[in-house]
Amino acid sequence: MLYKKGFDLIKAYPTEFSEDIVSVRYSGQTEEFRFTFPEKKVEHIIINLCPSEPWALPHWTVIKGNTTNFLQKLEKVRSVYFPDSECRIVVDRGEDDLINDLIRYGKKREWLHTYSMKPIYPYDAPVLMIKNVLGLKTSFGENTIEHGVLLLEPQSLIGIYEHYILKKDNTVRLIPVSGTGLIENRILKVKTGTPVETVLKKYIRTDIKYRVFFDGPLNGIEVEDLTQSIDWFVKSIVVMEERDYKTPLHFMKSKELHFTTSLMGELRRCVYCNFCDNICPVDLEPALYWHSYSRGEKHKARNYALEKCIECGLCSFICPSKLELLHIIKECKSAC
Repeated sequence: MLYKKGFDLIKAYPTEFSEDIVSVRYSGQTEEFRFTFPEKKVEHIIINLCPSEPWALPHWTVIKGNTTNFLQKLEKVRSVYFPDSECRIVVDRGEDDLINDLIRYGKKREWLHTYSMKPIYPYDAPVLMIKNVLGLKTSFGENTIEHGVLLLEPQSLIGIYEHYILKKDNTVRLIPVSGTGLIENRILKVKTGTPVETVLKKYIRTDIKYRVFFDGPLNGIEVEDLTQSIDWFVKSIVVMEERDYKTPLHFMKSKELHFTTSLMGELRRCVYCNFCDNICPVDLEPALYWHSYSRGEKHKARNYALEKCIECGLCSFICPSKLELLHIIKECKSAC
């Protein structure tokens, strides 16, 4: 199988969430919503309603079936805080109704634009989104405000509107929880400050070993201490069943792309399949970083455009030998 420049995770791993949003009970200390308004002038606002990860928050939870109401909130926030900005809303090109709603609202508003794309991972990553939507080149990890671009999460837009304009208290964040380690996938209303174990208590499977991640297993952060609290930066929680066993004849099963949470359970040598080269969205050859690393020459990885890597994790995901390529890339970056 040939993988070309990204991967359709949503098609490969369809994830359904119940439309019933449940509140998680918590009576401890919470944290009010805060947004750091940039000092530099904002020329462009990009709001992404086309997530490319199946565990991401679906946009219907924020829009709530009323696109006009959502856009009115955007218009108010823009007029108060970013009056000179152009706004671009990124949507799945297959969502005709949403696209039509956006176009109708934007007819008399020259500042509002609609950009449609396929939800292919990781094309909603900042570097790629800014390049595709605005035609601007930025570097991984760079503050987009330096280019006059504000990437505004839909929940943050609602938070700005309710907290700063309506003067409402806001300590609740919508968190999608999903994965093979759960009884069911849910959208939860979570107060910031709530421990992860409290969030997952009713939904986690007790018959398996599992691992927990903030913002997905590809490039998210593993949660080793479940007493850790939810803050405003957590976008999703994924719980995966631990798989620490090897797959016989793995090289004959390259079409079976199953997520594994095994760190080194299936570690083998590089088999020169070129899967990582083909799937890389920024045209790198991740195997070269592995070979530099394995030879004890991490500093030489910079000879292969290491700085272009956006750390999406697709190379680790696709590797049939389960090489920890993203981990190695991060180590090579720190050595350069």
